[in-house]
Amino acid sequence: MTNAEWNKHWAKVVAKAWADEGYKARLMTEPKAVLAEEGVPVPQDVKVVVHEMTPKEAHLVLPTMPADIGDMSNMDERLAAQACCCCPCCCDGSCCP
Repeated sequence: MTNAEWNKHWAKVVAKAWADEGYKARLMTEPKAVLAEEGVPVPQDVKVVVHEMTPKEAHLVLPTMPADIGDMSNMDERLAAQACCCCPCCCDGSCCP
């Protein structure tokens, strides 16, 4: 699934959750089932956890380090050269190399 496809599906899920407390409750307790109903396949061995942000709390996800990341000594320069938002909820991938 592309970032654009993910964004479209996730936006629909978020809008439904904002409009329907029952749907939101299901999303929080059964995220894989809700995502599957919206056409977002989630592998069986993947655990999905949904967190609700509040004005006083933010959730950051530390991505898994790629196995082929290579030499870490110049990581700052490498990241600056390829800066991209890694959050699929706000990035359509157009900024990513």
